[in-house]
Amino acid sequence: MNNEHNPVAQLVTEIQQKWLLEVSPNSHLQWIRWIIKSDQARLYEGFLKLESTPHGAIPDIPVVLLTPFKNSNIHSKHLIHDWLDNFEKDQKTQEKIAKGQLNFNWNFQHFKTAIQDETTNFDHLLTELLKSFQEALPNSENHLTLALFPYTVQSPSDYKLWMDKLLTLGLPIKTRLMVFDYEPENYLESLQIKFRSISKSLIVPIDLEGAMKKIALTGNPNDPEVQFRQCMLEMGTSVAKNNRQRLHYWGKKGIEVTQKSGDKSSFATAHTVYAGMLFSFKEFDTIDKLLNQGLTIGKQALASGDQTAKAIVLQTYGFMASSMQLQKKLDAAADLFCKQAEVAISFQMVQQALAAYITAYTLIQKKLKKRYKEIVQQAYEFGKTLSIEQLKTSSLNIIALEYYHFSDKKIQFSIDEFMTHLEGKDWKEKLKTEQANFKAGIVA
Repeated sequence: MNNEHNPVAQLVTEIQQKWLLEVSPNSHLQWIRWIIKSDQARLYEGFLKLESTPHGAIPDIPVVLLTPFKNSNIHSKHLIHDWLDNFEKDQKTQEKIAKGQLNFNWNFQHFKTAIQDETTNFDHLLTELLKSFQEALPNSENHLTLALFPYTVQSPSDYKLWMDKLLTLGLPIKTRLMVFDYEPENYLESLQIKFRSISKSLIVPIDLEGAMKKIALTGNPNDPEVQFRQCMLEMGTSVAKNNRQRLHYWGKKGIEVTQKSGDKSSFATAHTVYAGMLFSFKEFDTIDKLLNQGLTIGKQALASGDQTAKAIVLQTYGFMASSMQLQKKLDAAADLFCKQAEVAISFQMVQQALAAYITAYTLIQKKLKKRYKEIVQQAYEFGKTLSIEQLKTSSLNIIALEYYHFSDKKIQFSIDEFMTHLEGKDWKEKLKTEQANFKAGIVA
């Protein structure tokens, strides 16, 4: 990754250097908070992936968990479960241990048994796991760092409460938590103050936009792909400058460049990106024309076997629905969001399908009651077909509670039975909290 010609690699190196300079020399630090912006999340995810390989730079031994946060009472249990599951499925590590190539004598079965006992205090068990895993490392002087990067956080305040409980219990020596907080909210700021003796907050000034622009323009200037990337960058600049005429110039140029390339997927993308930029100027006649053209071209790309066109077809349906919504044509917008969901299902993109259904029924909930109820039912019936693993990270909980509210007793009994099996007997109370958080816009 230390490639001086790769702007993103340079940013990752800056992140590594920050840790090496401010954390590594200070063995007492146990809670490390990266303060980042939401658009930098992918970059830090890349940093974590790199550190999980032999090419990592920090001396700590990282264990990265992406476990979604649901509530403070069960999060430690979920982390332990995912840790054990990942360890057991790591074939390379297991083979090395079996062949004696890796000296790692860890009592894995103890934790596998303990997690099955519902009377276990799982916060205590997590700290016990950290201690035993660190002590089992080939070099027991290495720090073990548990990096938490949950894809969803149902309640930031409850996430903070869980972390407070764990830090109050006390982390074992030579173990750390690496966590991520977002600007400008700084949800975890109070923990930094409360546990100042063992905590450190890190901020790296990152020009991600500049790095991405450098990458976008890297390559042969005569290459249609490079030319189109330039058109997209210039369109974005035009919107930022509120320059409609300039936007039209670069939008038309992007269509021209991709048409000449003969790549239908790129040709469709040019139409949809151009239309998306025009939302700022509310040119709906032009927007709708471009989106219809882009959808036709995207479907042609799919028909020819180009699977990369799936994403642009799905996005185009979403843009078409948004255009109808902004034009106050709510019934047409809901139909298009439902169409987007159906297409997502055909592409086996189940999470995107549920999100589209939620957008559709939320949009018409107050004005088109009958259609609203139909879509909620449709979304729920689809969601029930998903696997347990898919349901763990899905939004079906929100849909289920929505359906429950207006259903008759027979359907309510069916929903209650299904959700109790999935989430436990207190599912309605938990889901009401999650739905309130969702509507308040605090799902991270």
